[in-house]
Amino acid sequence: MRRIGVVFLLVVGLAGNLFAEPVKVVTRDIEPFSFERDGRRVGFAVDLWDNVARELQLEYEFVSAETAKQMVESVQTKASDAAVGALSITAEREKVIDFSQPFYESGLQILVTKNSGGISDIIGTLFRNIFTWQLAVGIVVTLVVMFIISHLVWLYEHPLNEEMWPRSYLQGMYESFWWTLSIFLVGGADNKGPVGLGGRIVATIWMLASVIAVSLLTASLSAVLTVNSLTGDISKPNDLPGKKVATIAGSTCETWLNKLGNNGERVKVETFPDIPACLAALKAGKVKAVVFDAPILKYYVKKIAPDDFELVGTPFERNNYGFGLQQDSPLRERINQILLDLNENGVTEGLKEKWFGVEQ
Repeated sequence: MRRIGVVFLLVVGLAGNLFAEPVKVVTRDIEPFSFERDGRRVGFAVDLWDNVARELQLEYEFVSAETAKQMVESVQTKASDAAVGALSITAEREKVIDFSQPFYESGLQILVTKNSGGISDIIGTLFRNIFTWQLAVGIVVTLVVMFIISHLVWLYEHPLNEEMWPRSYLQGMYESFWWTLSIFLVGGADNKGPVGLGGRIVATIWMLASVIAVSLLTASLSAVLTVNSLTGDISKPNDLPGKKVATIAGSTCETWLNKLGNNGERVKVETFPDIPACLAALKAGKVKAVVFDAPILKYYVKKIAPDDFELVGTPFERNNYGFGLQQDSPLRERINQILLDLNENGVTEGLKEKWFGVEQ
C-alpha cells in the first residue's frame, strides 16, 4: 500500500508540474486578432486566450511567426505549445496539429477600389467594357454578312435598275453597300430599293435579320453597361480568374486562389506579407482585387481608407478560427470547456464588440 501511495503522489506531482514553465504561444501580426501596440501584444484572439489562460492558471509567453504556415509548423514540431491568432481550422492542418473548438466564424471576401465617379473614370469604364474582343469579332462577322447581302442585291438588281445599281462592279457595290448599311442602322434607305423578285427576297431577309441583330446588340450593351459599369467587373469568385489578385503569403486563401479556375483561366495570385501591403498594391493599380478573410478586410478598410475601398459580394468559403495545439495536448479538453463557458457568459461577445464593433 505504501508503494502505491508513493507512485500516486509522484504522478500527481508530475501532472502538477507539467506546465510549470511558461507555455510557449506562437502568433503573428494580423489585426485585429493579434498585433503589437505600445510594446504589448493585443487583439481579439489574444484577449480570448488571456481569459482562457487565467482560468487554467497558466503562465505563457509569446513567440512570433511570419505566416500561418510557420505557426502550424511551430506547433507541429513542438517548438510551441499553442498557436493563437486568426488561424483557420482546415483538414490539412488537422492532420498535423489539434485545434480547440472554433471561437470565430469567418469566410473569404473580395475587396476592390471604389469607383470615384469622375467623368474620366466613367468614360474609361465604358470604353473598357464595350470595346472587347467579342465586339471586334461581331463587327467582322457583321461586315462579312453585309458584303454578301450587298453583292446579292447588286447581282439581282443591276440588270433591272442600272440607275440605282450601276453596272460597274465597284460603283454598284458602293451603292449596294450603302443601302445594306442604311437598312441595318435605320431600317431603310430613301428613294432606293430593289424592284426585282430576287432582290426583294434578299432585302426582306436582310430587314428581318437587321431587326433581330439590332435588338440583340441593344440588349447585350445594356447588360454590359449595367453589370460592369455600375458594379465593376469583379463582384464574385468566378470573376477572379484571369485577373491579378492580392492576398497574404502562406495563407489558406492563397491555396484556394491558386486552385480557382474558370474556362481554363487561372487567378494571377500576387502575395504580400500583410493586408496594408495588399491595399497599397490595390490602390496603385498593381492588382484588381484583394481576397482574404472578411472580418480582417473589413477592419482594415474601416481603419485605413473607408472611402477608397469596398467589399463586394458576400463571404464565401466559410471557415472557423481556433487555437492550434499539439496533437493529443492535455490542454485541449480544458480549453474547450473554458471557451464554452466564456461564450455562454457573454465574454466572447463582449470581446467581439470591443474589437469589431456592435455590428458583429
